Amino acid sequence: MYKVLVVDDDVAVLNFLCTMIPWNTFGYTMPHRSTNAEEALEHCHKELPDLIVTDIGMPGMNGIELIKSIKKINQHQPRFVILSCHDEFSYAKQAVQIGVQDYILKESLDIPDIIDLLSKLKIKMDEEKQHLDEFQKLNIQAHQNKSILKEKWINDVLSAPVSKSYLWKEQLGKFGLSRHHPFFIPAVACIHRTSDAFIRYEDEHTLKFIIENAVEELLLEIPDLLFFSYTSYQFFLLYNCENTLKINPREYISNRCKEIQYKLMKLLKLPVSILVGDLENDYPGIKQQLHLLLQDTEKMFYYSEPQIIKMKNLEDYHFHKEDLLNHYVEFSEQINRVILEGNIDVEDALNPFIQFIIDKKYAPNKVKQFVNKLVLDIMLKLKINQQYANEKIQRQLIQISNIGELQKWLIHFIEEAVRTMEDISKQSKKIEIINAQKYVLLNLDQKITLDEVANHLHLNPSYFSRLYKKETNENFIEYVTRMKMEKAKELLNHSEKTIDSISQLLGYDNKSYFVKLFKQHFGVVPSKFV
Repeated sequence: MYKVLVVDDDVAVLNFLCTMIPWNTFGYTMPHRSTNAEEALEHCHKELPDLIVTDIGMPGMNGIELIKSIKKINQHQPRFVILSCHDEFSYAKQAVQIGVQDYILKESLDIPDIIDLLSKLKIKMDEEKQHLDEFQKLNIQAHQNKSILKEKWINDVLSAPVSKSYLWKEQLGKFGLSRHHPFFIPAVACIHRTSDAFIRYEDEHTLKFIIENAVEELLLEIPDLLFFSYTSYQFFLLYNCENTLKINPREYISNRCKEIQYKLMKLLKLPVSILVGDLENDYPGIKQQLHLLLQDTEKMFYYSEPQIIKMKNLEDYHFHKEDLLNHYVEFSEQINRVILEGNIDVEDALNPFIQFIIDKKYAPNKVKQFVNKLVLDIMLKLKINQQYANEKIQRQLIQISNIGELQKWLIHFIEEAVRTMEDISKQSKKIEIINAQKYVLLNLDQKITLDEVANHLHLNPSYFSRLYKKETNENFIEYVTRMKMEKAKELLNHSEKTIDSISQLLGYDNKSYFVKLFKQHFGVVPSKFV
């Protein structure tokens, strides 16, 4: 439906046009009415119509002046229809000069003629809209094609042999470099809090598209700076420059990066850190710097706030060489106690581990491997893999960009584990039963006997057996077997482990006995279980 504005100081004419013409039938909305040009102009500033029907001779601002003023508002130009009298030919002549070609004579306001005019106008506007849509599609396609070529260029630089370097400057010219200065300075930008960004923009493709469009628009005012999309949370910049005393190119690119950082935060609420390289004048040098920039982005893992950093300032920054897994038993036991006890502040309990990581500054990939192992072990013990699938966790950990984000993610996971443990505990009223079940869940990989657990609880085995049966209506050993079989089913469904390895993993030395128990529990042997 096309929006319409009718302007005339004659109320009778307004009423006739707005009530006697079946606008909706011909693809128009009911017209907005204005009795003077000033009021009509104010309306156009708020909502520009597609069709404006205006009187020429009005007191104050006349119709010609109104049309000229409206044409200045927006690139989108409405269609204009003039309401004129026979004695206003001089006005009509001016209307022709400013592009108005459709008239309605007030002396002969004839409904069929007006309807015929509106039908013809709609056909013209439909054609214009179709042409505009096609033009916009072509522009979008051209932009997408250019983006694809730029992304391919940056990936080729990173992966192709140096021998393929010919024509690289010619390719940059196609991306918008109107001139070629002798030097280049590359930079890489990374979203500082990727998990928040993915939540805000729902998926990686949307985030990548939004960043690309926002930065490309910002760079329209910076002719010698090119944007290259890389991943959903990283992009490259390439500054073409001269190395003169008049302008320090290193400071210039750093200042432009600050502008990009500021505007992305202001417009999109996206904090980014940018690592800036140094002057290079050939393809091999740029290729090497791009690799170093990507490698050095890991060194920003321990910065709490977004940064603009020169790569040369990170030359003496080194990660701790010790294997973090040497401390796995110590920290996993601490975190398991947090889950079992349930009444501990998770953030406070995790602080020693996080502070240890910060103080030592282990490589981020080693920290993520450690956390991944920790989380998967908790999943196995508490059976919460339905919510935290292995692949999902690995993807989330890869995307985490700094230690603060990792701490927030791990706190959330442990809090979920604590709630799961509490749900398990609520199934029993007696604290002895709760502790017995906790012991089983945390030791499914061991042989578990009634005497062993009774001793762990400081109870007489016979009393513990009767107590467990009374409270749960299930024998303790039946519970142990059921938990082990449920874990066996999970391993069969979600891993490639053999029946032998699963049997051993659950503390059974005799594979045949394990198979027998599994068949009793599920009705089929493990090899037939689907």
